[in-house]
Amino acid sequence: MLAGAWLGIICGVCYFILGLMVYRKPPKQINGIYGYRTPRAMSHPALWEEAQRYGSALMMQFGFIITAFGVIGFWLTDVRALVLSLIAIVFYTIRLFTRVEGRLKQMQREMDKQDKQASESEGV
Repeated sequence: MLAGAWLGIICGVCYFILGLMVYRKPPKQINGIYGYRTPRAMSHPALWEEAQRYGSALMMQFGFIITAFGVIGFWLTDVRALVLSLIAIVFYTIRLFTRVEGRLKQMQREMDKQDKQASESEGV
């Protein structure tokens, strides 16, 4: 039946579509319903905007890759296709969060550094 291959294809396509939706219509304000929502992303409007922009682009990219793994699954046994799809889904979900959070952490450090420099220059 190749359910494993179909799982990878369906999840990959869903990733791509969700990423495309956020990319085309990013949430205008920080909210708890729509978009890339983590405590760090929701802590500042600039971080929120970057999380939506960068996260949606990665989601589309990773959706394409997960779909490709699903297609490869058609040449494997069902169990191997399922394992391959599940590994791809879990790996790229973790990779999405680590890359976006890393980018936001770097941005947050730069913003804190600029705030510190501004407060030091005001104090002089």
